[in-house]
Amino acid sequence: MVAVHASAHSVASAEWIICLDKRPAERSGEDVDIILARLKGVKAFEKFHPNLLQQICMCGFYEYLEKGITLYRQGDIGTSWYAVLSGSLDVKVSETANHQDAVTICTLGVGTAFGESILDNTPRHATIVSRENSELLRIEQREFKTLWEKYRQCMAGLLAPPYGVMDSGATNGRMPDKDNLSNDPLNFMSKNLNKVPSEKILRAEKVLRNAILARAPHMIRDRKYHLKTYRQCCVGTELVDWLLQQSSCVHSRAHAVGMWQVLLEEGVLNHVDHELNFQDKYLFYRFLDDEEEDAVLPSDDEKREAEEELQETLLFLSQIGPDAHMRMILRKPPGQRTAEDLEIIYDELLHIKAVSHLSNTVKRELAGVLIFESHAKAGTVLFNQGEEGTSWYIIQKGSVNVVIYGKPMTLVLRATLCVRMHMCVRM
Repeated sequence: MVAVHASAHSVASAEWIICLDKRPAERSGEDVDIILARLKGVKAFEKFHPNLLQQICMCGFYEYLEKGITLYRQGDIGTSWYAVLSGSLDVKVSETANHQDAVTICTLGVGTAFGESILDNTPRHATIVSRENSELLRIEQREFKTLWEKYRQCMAGLLAPPYGVMDSGATNGRMPDKDNLSNDPLNFMSKNLNKVPSEKILRAEKVLRNAILARAPHMIRDRKYHLKTYRQCCVGTELVDWLLQQSSCVHSRAHAVGMWQVLLEEGVLNHVDHELNFQDKYLFYRFLDDEEEDAVLPSDDEKREAEEELQETLLFLSQIGPDAHMRMILRKPPGQRTAEDLEIIYDELLHIKAVSHLSNTVKRELAGVLIFESHAKAGTVLFNQGEEGTSWYIIQKGSVNVVIYGKPMTLVLRATLCVRMHMCVRM
């Protein structure tokens, strides 16, 4: 790694930098207090426990990079973890061993933490190059592992998958940005799920419920779990089993999960604790018609109609289920995605024209960081010119307007579905 030391930089006189330049064993309590006062204002550390932040002040080092300096290369075995204090750095990924082929996939800005691959000694997944003059805080591997073991819970929110969970919330109809990211990674998504189901989905729910009551009435019943009774519920695994038994158009358990996810997204099937993802597990789900305590059982005529319409309904859901399954995966925080989830996202990326020019290696990296967003309300402002960028977007459905008032530019959404890549990659 090539780096220019702080003494060559105009901020060499900064007191906190002088303190960080000292060996940890030589730092006094006053030195630590000076460093602490500076780091408290850094976004990367704003949620850290005071004890953890104090430990970082005792073992961290200051690093200054001029523009165009390579911090480390893809394939290197890492020795340190970093946080960006000022400036920005490009993340480059190469499909070959030739670093000249590297493609920039995102940029790390102030407050970003990276380099967590040192936790398991895996090679660096990307090359990091300073985009401009930048200041970093560096923690060496041994000290970082010690901090991770002791403060794992509060540090996980900073780390890219698979160690951490990435935030992706939003408020007031605006897109997530550096000032309004939510602590709940599904908060924004829950506000954007369909609230008013379509007539076809309402009919599908009724057909499936009535068909279950006609063919397997034991599936919908009161259930007890941990001394609590959940009224008129089905179990996720049983619902998947039942679908697989009804039609050859249901190809797999994952396919069945997507079909039930369609109903869950539109609010005609609900998890008893209002979770947003349908899961093939021993979890309880309730049909909309069973939400009322005095739910009416279907008549014989209604059961017969459900039997007649069942195959058509299953075919309809089988066609839209894969898209719902994809949305469900993309709503998961990246750290919670399975290898199967990542493979499904990667397969989808192979068919998206906007990323067709990217290598397969880059597409696999993208699979780990893409997030689904839906904006049904026209006029939503995505971002304004001059704001610090935090994401890159692919429009899946709908369109956007670019509105220019004088020099500033604003991007305004029509009803749109898109996937968003937050600036977060495991490195």
